[in-house]
Amino acid sequence: AQRSHSYFEEVVSRVYRQYETLLAQSQALDFDDLLMKAYQLFDDHPDVLAKYQSRYLHLLIDEFQDTNITQYALARQMAAKHRSICVVGDPDQSIYSWRNADLRNILNFERDYPEAKVVYLEQNYRSTQTILEAAHQVVSVNRSRKENALWTDNEEGAPLRVVETFSEFEEAQFVVSEVARLLDQDEASHVDCAVMYRTNAQSRALEEAFVRDGMPY
Repeated sequence: AQRSHSYFEEVVSRVYRQYETLLAQSQALDFDDLLMKAYQLFDDHPDVLAKYQSRYLHLLIDEFQDTNITQYALARQMAAKHRSICVVGDPDQSIYSWRNADLRNILNFERDYPEAKVVYLEQNYRSTQTILEAAHQVVSVNRSRKENALWTDNEEGAPLRVVETFSEFEEAQFVVSEVARLLDQDEASHVDCAVMYRTNAQSRALEEAFVRDGMPY
């Protein structure tokens, strides 16, 4: 409310205050309260924090690059007594800043725990050397990152081909055309082709493109 500079922001602050009041009356928490209220509980009641510090001697956190500031603050509270904390993460895979994941957590960990042993897991067992070098060229221009040297015993691999498309439908049509090209040139049969995508939502455009072309999939 003190920082609001417009009528809209003033209304939002009033709604938020009323929302918090209704939550308290209902003894309810929304999702981010599970973190914030836990942190406040430990901060306001050292005896409660001491109980959980004694119960959980070791703290292990995976996907540490995806944690937000509150999660890291909560972890530091829990680990303050025994300082037995292990985190695993890759700064180059930090892609959730839009939901408040903060890369500084992993960059600051060594400062906050100078006694921690750092183990670099740099051998890659899944990708070709070409893939690793291409990925490194993409992420190496990031301003905030820890340098690493990924390597693999795998073969060099086929060259990459970058194709720019302007919509999910154009992308799907390119995939269908590429499969058709491989079939026409007898470089592959249908069973040799696989389409990989990041999220299930992307499958709809691909299926529609295959149906439209009459190509079995």
